[in-house]
Amino acid sequence: MAPKTASKGLQPILERQTVQDQVYAQLREALIAGAFEAKEAFTIAGLADRFHVSHMPVREALRRLAAESALRIAPSGTAYVPDLSAEELDDITRARVIIEGATAAIAFDHLDAADLAELSAIVARHHASGLAGDTPAMTAANREFHFYVYRAAQSPVLMSQIENLWLRSGPYVRILSDRMEQLLKTALRDSFTAHHDAACAALAAGDAVAFRAAVETDIQASHLLLRKLVAEAGAA
Repeated sequence: MAPKTASKGLQPILERQTVQDQVYAQLREALIAGAFEAKEAFTIAGLADRFHVSHMPVREALRRLAAESALRIAPSGTAYVPDLSAEELDDITRARVIIEGATAAIAFDHLDAADLAELSAIVARHHASGLAGDTPAMTAANREFHFYVYRAAQSPVLMSQIENLWLRSGPYVRILSDRMEQLLKTALRDSFTAHHDAACAALAAGDAVAFRAAVETDIQASHLLLRKLVAEAGAA
């Protein structure tokens, strides 16, 4: 069956310079956003046709993503998204709590009243998108909140580590997104922004310990939910 790439938000490459970087950037963004399902495969030829480029930049972009553990490459050259694994999810979550919690603690001293207002606005958008059942907007707002905080730490090294962890989390984001419509009809609906609200309250109160704890708890809460979804997917 032909790989499905048209619905992933991938756009033809129009610039002839740094074509490989553009292909890599678009695939990377799609993976982080959960555009691809676990085990979903796509060929070099199929992606080259979708991007309107030759095979070489696609091949090199896929190799880069495989080196970051975001993709696997089969002996045939077909790239595919790694399968879901409870053990891998646990490992990624442990790393996220350690690295993102520390980064949030560093960022705290750089965040001011204007940043608090911006973060509060992001939380409001996150909450409103949940009420509207707009899963893509919810996912985008969640990511926007976290990365707004992490950028404030002003550490390119930490940011690169965080981005890689989110990149490897793509299949788990997808499984959560696929279930979000149902979850928003349950009592969980109001819990998805609770820890972001707590982080904003801690920032307003000048409580660095509570701010870091809110970020870490948000990651851990998502992990508990994902752990359940991964188990259900494995049992299906």
